[in-house]
Amino acid sequence: MDLLKDSDRRTTSVQWPDEVDAHLDLLVRLAANEGILISRAQMLSALVADANLNRTVVAKIARRYLSQLKAGDLVRAAPPDDVLPAVRHRGRQRTPRA
Repeated sequence: MDLLKDSDRRTTSVQWPDEVDAHLDLLVRLAANEGILISRAQMLSALVADANLNRTVVAKIARRYLSQLKAGDLVRAAPPDDVLPAVRHRGRQRTPRA
């Protein structure tokens, strides 16, 4: 049986806050710290594939993001930057915003 990660692909364009983008990088680094090398796209796919399909849970997550999370909340919850390995991203390098 083929792995889901190797199945047909769809390209998407996602726009989201810089803080969410940095949080995705953090998730990739957390996986790398456990010896799992995963790309940003693979991490997003893993999170979506593993998402709870209970409508109450999904609504709670959406509500929290849309009306409760404040700028800085994700940054404050992150572990110290020096405890995780640096991860190089394949492909075109993103330039940080000023």
